[in-house]
Amino acid sequence: MVLLDVVEQNMGCTASMGLCEKDKSCSAKCRATFGDKANGFCDHSTSTGGGGECICVYPCPPLAP
Repeated sequence: MVLLDVVEQNMGCTASMGLCEKDKSCSAKCRATFGDKANGFCDHSTSTGGGGECICVYPCPPLAP
């Protein structure tokens, strides 16, 4: 049984990391906070003026037993 593969594929957690510029990646900011497997994108669907909101997607930490 391979449980590690299931855990590594669980990218279900998200967090907002503040504002970001249009057409710019904010993955570096996300990786610095949440680790190498995190990715970020600039969400322009929110009303933040000319920019957007940096949304990080990262593996959820394991639940405590």
